[in-house]
Amino acid sequence: MTLRLRPLTEEEQGKIARLVRVQRAPVRLVRRAQIIAWAAAGLTVPAIAHRLSLSEKAVRRWLKRFETESLAGVDDAPRSGRPHTYSPDITNQVIAKARRLPPKPADWETAPLCHWTLDRLQVELAKDGIPNKRSQIRRILKAEHFKWQQSRTWLESTDPAFAEEREPSSISPPLTPIRRPTAP
Repeated sequence: MTLRLRPLTEEEQGKIARLVRVQRAPVRLVRRAQIIAWAAAGLTVPAIAHRLSLSEKAVRRWLKRFETESLAGVDDAPRSGRPHTYSPDITNQVIAKARRLPPKPADWETAPLCHWTLDRLQVELAKDGIPNKRSQIRRILKAEHFKWQQSRTWLESTDPAFAEEREPSSISPPLTPIRRPTAP
């Protein structure tokens, strides 16, 4: 039995052609687009299977999915899996907290941070009553393309005369004037 592909619309032809040529698409999507493009060009299922080193059953499966679901059939189907640990509300709170600057410590026992660390963010979220795990916070921030850093601190003096009391650094060499050669 020969499997015939219906004629493609202009939109479908354009998207399939772009997907076949794109460099950064996942290989599985490019292969599915090639199956559809070659079937639209008139190649048979065994010829397509041979060209892509796939089974005829796999080629037929993708052609049937394209027939029933159009371009959506080329994409991966949703899969079942473990439910999300955090609700979208909690995820939004984590992202909102990460977008703000870390708070300065009130007791000045620890130096203030200039960037969030995962540990500090976990502590601050716990203060807000958000149940969290460090690894889950990392996954949320990574999915949002956030950057976090290791602890970097700086010291701030509460003494108003701190700048006047400071002596010059002994590490830096003394300034020497540049001597320009004189003309003979």
